[in-house]
Amino acid sequence: MRKTIWISEDKLNKIDWIIKYNKACDKWKYANMDDISLFYSYFTVNEHKLFVEEILNKINLKLNGVGLEIGAGPGILSNSVLKLSEKVKKIYLLEKVPNTYNLMKKVAKENNTIDKLECIIGSFNDLRFKDNSLDFVLDFDSIHHSEDFDRTFKEIARVLKPNGFLICFDRAQPNYIKNEQIEDMLNIEYSKTYKLENNIDINKKFTRRMNGEHEPLLKDWISTANKYKLRSKIYIFHKRGLKDFFRAIYGLLIPYQLKKIINKGINITTHYQVLLNYFGIDKYNNIRVFKLDYKLKSRRSPRGKMILIFSKN
Repeated sequence: MRKTIWISEDKLNKIDWIIKYNKACDKWKYANMDDISLFYSYFTVNEHKLFVEEILNKINLKLNGVGLEIGAGPGILSNSVLKLSEKVKKIYLLEKVPNTYNLMKKVAKENNTIDKLECIIGSFNDLRFKDNSLDFVLDFDSIHHSEDFDRTFKEIARVLKPNGFLICFDRAQPNYIKNEQIEDMLNIEYSKTYKLENNIDINKKFTRRMNGEHEPLLKDWISTANKYKLRSKIYIFHKRGLKDFFRAIYGLLIPYQLKKIINKGINITTHYQVLLNYFGIDKYNNIRVFKLDYKLKSRRSPRGKMILIFSKN
């Protein structure tokens, strides 16, 4: 797999958070592709493909041409897309953590996609592609890490061709969420298990904020996209079980101050469209909700996902 360097690896390897994730990558480089995929995406490679296939089929989105995955990690989403569409010619995997390259190669070689993938070490806020040069851009839980949301969208809009797509498997908080709750969510400390898996000292404090997490509201996504002439379509996929129903009620109807007092579920939020979907309403206020049919095999696999599609005018 070819590797292109946009930012000096020596420079990147001096940054604390990159040092940490380089070590985590080194820990996983001898694992097989399914173990790597489970760690990064909570699916095996084939399970992830089936998950993505259901979503793309239900929203009737077909991809072709040349694309880019930003914050790609080992490129699990791109591997799924390549397996689902023979019309996709090539996908660039953009990452800021240099040692992720070894995982990209490992997954692509075992999955027989290596001829259509290329690694780029760089930043998604400085895309060194020509204007109007890419057919699509992929995001799997990356853009919400952006420290400059506006610049990220500006760069993506610039490099997309007219009628090109930005496809985000990401998250957007409901617009009713108050800043106090956002701040408390970002101050949540990671578990001991997470720290061990990511080569983090279990005796040191490590919060979501320290990991570069952000919690943009849905209106932030839409308004920023509109600013750069990207049309928005929002979808939510979710499993529908009794436990999921009560979790949705808890996220929407229990006041945040009460959640904080009992110190339970301060990070649980619900778009009201999810609750409406239990009563047969599939679309309301420009959000379409689908039942997720795919049978989850890993206990860690997500039971829901927001899909944000932005198309360039």
